[in-house]
Amino acid sequence: MGMEKRSRAVLWGLLAVGAILRAIGLGSKSLWVDEIHSVCVSSSLEQILYYCRGGHTPPLRYFLVWVLLVGDNPELWVRLPAAVLGTLTIPLVFWIGKMLWDWRAGLVAAALLTVSPEHVAHSQDARYYAIILFLALAALGLAVQIVREPEKRWRWAALALVCVLNLYISYVAVFPSLGVGGYLLFCLVRAARQKEGKAVVQKMATGMALASAVAFVLFLPWLGEIFGVFRRYATENPTPEARPATTAKMPVVPVHSPTAWKTPLNWAYANDFLARLGATQPVLKWALFAAALTGSVLWARRDRALAVLLFGWFFLPWAIILETGMRYFCPPRYLIHYLGVYVLLAATTVVWISEMVDRIWARRAPNLAVLQIGRAILGVALVLAGLLAAAAFLREDIRYHSMAKQDWLGAVDFLDEHAQASDVVVAGGYWSPLGLSYYGGELSKPLNLIGSYSTAARIEKEMRLYPRVWYVTWGPINPDIADMLARRFTLMKVFPGSQGDVLIYFSRPPAVPRAAPKK
Repeated sequence: MGMEKRSRAVLWGLLAVGAILRAIGLGSKSLWVDEIHSVCVSSSLEQILYYCRGGHTPPLRYFLVWVLLVGDNPELWVRLPAAVLGTLTIPLVFWIGKMLWDWRAGLVAAALLTVSPEHVAHSQDARYYAIILFLALAALGLAVQIVREPEKRWRWAALALVCVLNLYISYVAVFPSLGVGGYLLFCLVRAARQKEGKAVVQKMATGMALASAVAFVLFLPWLGEIFGVFRRYATENPTPEARPATTAKMPVVPVHSPTAWKTPLNWAYANDFLARLGATQPVLKWALFAAALTGSVLWARRDRALAVLLFGWFFLPWAIILETGMRYFCPPRYLIHYLGVYVLLAATTVVWISEMVDRIWARRAPNLAVLQIGRAILGVALVLAGLLAAAAFLREDIRYHSMAKQDWLGAVDFLDEHAQASDVVVAGGYWSPLGLSYYGGELSKPLNLIGSYSTAARIEKEMRLYPRVWYVTWGPINPDIADMLARRFTLMKVFPGSQGDVLIYFSRPPAVPRAAPKK
């Protein structure tokens, strides 16, 4: 079997493994509150436009959810686009690695992405960050092909379409678009400085004009909203008008301000970010980071245009984040585009090290037999290292698959089994009412669900009115509520989740005051 056929067979194997990892439990796990909120917003086209205008998110991902809310298993259908395009990102990474380095780097990068816990998690999430990564890498692949053959105008139009679709999914897609744009602009300037580059400049300038025209036409219906978003963040006032997302099935829940989960940009954030790009296992995490840094040097040495690409891809976003209101709220998922190029850089280093060791051994081996033995040992060592890395990744994948994202269905079933009819259920913060209301249709008895209370005093008021009170929440708990829960409630059940544990408390009977001693 030739090398090309073998690499193709390995790629098909990786694609099969990736599809399985992204399909396990896809429709059986409870939606978590962010996904439920997306379903809530997507109740109608009018609701989508009302919510997105003046907000933080463009409408395309909600349109996709609206279209997919047709089956009996919404958990499966709303996550399906992320699972499909997340799986297709594996051959996409191989294709880019093959173009920028060689087929071996492409295969190693595809293998890393196949078992990446972060990518598996996003490929099972209806927020569609897996789609953002797919479209970002598709734009990068098209840009690399355009630099090689700038005369093919359909690629310029396809590049504009991919970037626009990505921005219609999420505004954070502007980050990879800036990286790709800087890469193409540098290649245009470099061609203009070459004596024989006039024809290339003309072709690239024509292509850029075409791409700009296509992007403008596609953006035109939403152009004013995009400028509004940029203006809010540039003026460090990222909070839009609060817009509730309501349906007949769900309560009115105010949208959280992006400062509700203020992001501390510190060492803990960086450490968590590196773990998401690789694995929580420290040796593997830092080995991948070192490999990615080395790979960036190798790319820059091969082509200065790639150095410009890496600057725009990795560093320019942070210049924007730190100088705008985004610095108040920037979870790692906003930079999901890092992941694809990160594994490509690490894969490049793996291939480079194996080549370097092989060259050194080829010069020092006394004869052909010894050379072949050394190469066999190197091959075995690389396979063992790959298996160990895959085992570390798969361990985290198994841990992810062993629990729901947030088990609201389990919480509702627990209440159905243990609560009495007409018990009061007080929902905690951070869209906890959405989780309870969405799966509340599974209840066989009437429970009195009360919306989120942000102070202990409000909860204790309910306890004076009703003898049996349940408190269900996830996420951070305010200190006054935590103190009240310790005094007046018993923790009955914890439902672990990869996106946060769901906690169920039940009120204790009030203490009976002791009678005063008789004199």
